[in-house]
Amino acid sequence: MTFRFSLLLKTALAMCMLVSVPSLARADDAAALALNSALVMPAGSALRDIMAQAVPVGSPKRPLSSPGLPTGFSYTVDATIAFPYGQTGTNAELPGGIDASASYGFGRYHRIQAGYYEFQEYPVDFNSGTVPVYLQGLSSPVGVTNLGSQPIDVATKNKILTLVSQNLFTLGGKFPIIISPTYLARTANIGGHGDTQLVEINGFPQTVHVRSAQEYLLPLTIPFVASPRFFGTITGAAQWNANLNGANVAPNHAQIFELLYLEFRASRSTTVFVQPSRLVQYFAIDPDQEHVPTLLFGLSHRFTKQTFVQFLGSTGGASNRGAFGITSITCQQISPNGGCAVSAPAIAGLHATQVQVQFGIGSPTVIPL
Repeated sequence: MTFRFSLLLKTALAMCMLVSVPSLARADDAAALALNSALVMPAGSALRDIMAQAVPVGSPKRPLSSPGLPTGFSYTVDATIAFPYGQTGTNAELPGGIDASASYGFGRYHRIQAGYYEFQEYPVDFNSGTVPVYLQGLSSPVGVTNLGSQPIDVATKNKILTLVSQNLFTLGGKFPIIISPTYLARTANIGGHGDTQLVEINGFPQTVHVRSAQEYLLPLTIPFVASPRFFGTITGAAQWNANLNGANVAPNHAQIFELLYLEFRASRSTTVFVQPSRLVQYFAIDPDQEHVPTLLFGLSHRFTKQTFVQFLGSTGGASNRGAFGITSITCQQISPNGGCAVSAPAIAGLHATQVQVQFGIGSPTVIPL
């Protein structure tokens, strides 16, 4: 009995030395950022040009002779730096990234677009707090560990690919809407590595890609305000998980998310914008869908028709998770010296806040205005 207690104590103490949990972060502003770039901005740009009132600041109001989607080839490329905010529990640093998109308009009513986006985030409250430690197969904890005693790097670079078919319809000959069937695939590097991680799910260890997912989306974007200085759209979409795996057990029926976008054009070259949204995420680590209220806000400035800088803030986290971060750690295998050779964390929803700065070039029809 004394030997057993000693072994459990050593295991608990060994948990304080954990440094091998690189792939855990799943706070999810990244989906909102990708949808902003792939759906909201291009659709908003097209609708803005179509609405007769949405003309450049200082220009006389005039109807467009042939309203429609931009035709021909257009592109955007930018480089990004990012900075985390909040209680990260460490001096967090984020990697840089690049974004690139290209589109081709076949006519006034149809355009296709492919985009690749890299977004960075660092979850708050990850390297702080005390959590219980378990041995696999035992229901009672054998100790606790302080997550802040040995901070681990969970800086996350999300990598997202989007394929979009943008289609313009006019209701009653006057009111334009855009329907954009979309495929979205994502993965991530976390702590400079991939996203494969051994985790504890419903009392059992599983190795999953904690940040990889594929989704089909059917978004509808409509304008709700258009004036020389203000422009706004609402986007609603049905979304399906294209790859059920890992902890996914909920029926794969359509989930609905909503995005509201509102911008203020302070001048011909400067725009301030805000985008509250309610997104849905379904990673392999989730038994059911995460509901993620997210807020984007920022400022875009065009130096020329082909160059721009954008400051973008984002914050979001799962609203249907009872806690954030690691909630417990389970030892899967005890080493000969009585320590823990293999451990698996249990993870709830996470939350992240960051600011990005983008420097880019591109065609005026695609640049976030």
